[in-house]
Amino acid sequence: MIKKGNKVVGAWKGFSEDPVLATRAMVDLAGAKLLGGFNPEYRKYERDLEELKKTRPDVHNLAKGTAVLFATAFSVLCVAAYLLAAF
Repeated sequence: MIKKGNKVVGAWKGFSEDPVLATRAMVDLAGAKLLGGFNPEYRKYERDLEELKKTRPDVHNLAKGTAVLFATAFSVLCVAAYLLAAF
C-alpha cells in the first residue's frame, strides 16, 4: 500500500526530472476541468492529457504535486515580501 505522503514526494521527484512536462500536465488538468465544460474549443486540454497519459500514467499525481509545489513556493515568496516590507 502506498502512503499518501509518498505520492506527493514522488510527484515532486517527477517535477525535478522534467519541470516542463509537470507544468504542462498541471495546466492541461486545470484547463480540462475548468474550461472544458464552457467552451468546446478547450477540449484540446483533454486531448493533450490523454496524450500525456500514454507516456506518464501517473499524470494526475504529477499535476497535483506540481500545483502543491507552486502554491508552496508562492506562499513562501509572499511571506518573504511581507517580512521585507515590514522592516
